[in-house]
Amino acid sequence: MKLLISIFLCCWAWTAYAQKTALPVVNIDKLPTTTDEFIALRNNIATTPQGGAAVWVVAAIIYSQNPMLGRQCLIIASDKSLLGAASTGYQGFDFGKSTDYLVKQLDSKKYVPNSYVIGTSPDTGYALGQTPYQVACFTNPYSGNEAEGKIKVFVKCTGADTDRPMTLVKNEKGHWKAVEFSSLVVGIRPPKQKSKGAAEGDF
Repeated sequence: MKLLISIFLCCWAWTAYAQKTALPVVNIDKLPTTTDEFIALRNNIATTPQGGAAVWVVAAIIYSQNPMLGRQCLIIASDKSLLGAASTGYQGFDFGKSTDYLVKQLDSKKYVPNSYVIGTSPDTGYALGQTPYQVACFTNPYSGNEAEGKIKVFVKCTGADTDRPMTLVKNEKGHWKAVEFSSLVVGIRPPKQKSKGAAEGDF
């Protein structure tokens, strides 16, 4: 019986994967350096679910480089249901404990956000190349209906064999925001380590 259930689940997962639909790739010309620049980017591209996912990826990349600014950007990129009134964060709001725990997973894995940019690789330490940075997303038959204002997309990850799911909701202003992103903060293939000689400049 357990074997039959396992076979069924594998077939179901494969069917969903095989029927995935690619969404238009999102291009990021530059990383914002202020919250105002980030909001301008959000307003420009988060009008689609894949744009909302890309905005979250950009915020996570900024967080890996500048935790204070990045946290503010992640707050802006996330749905209000994940936030609560606070003296920290952004304009009187910050993440609740469970979401804060997820965000802090990136503290020890600063390379993870870069893996959601096409062209990065563990062989190069997930180093970002030249702009535009590109983020690719997909849907499958179980993603939900975009017209209902809530949908699950799957973000291409260069450090894993499968795309990473993220659920987004559309707010009253028409911006798509992340409401569930736990799969985007978990581990991926670690970046390739330089040999001792190469690390010291002896190539």
